[in-house]
Amino acid sequence: QGVANGVFTHSVLVGIQQKSADSNGDGQIVVSELRDFVTAQVKTLTGGKQTPTSRQENLEFDFRVN
Repeated sequence: QGVANGVFTHSVLVGIQQKSADSNGDGQIVVSELRDFVTAQVKTLTGGKQTPTSRQENLEFDFRVN
């Protein structure tokens, strides 16, 4: 059946492919929305055992990812 993705990659893919990360419903996903979605998903899926981190400079340019 193939190799499954890790929790982080799974969350990124779900957030983008299913547009689940589009928190404001404008049809676009920007870095900050994806970051917030992935962080919440990873925490939920791992029962709080994993928490992704991001560097602040990555958020200075909140560009569209989809």
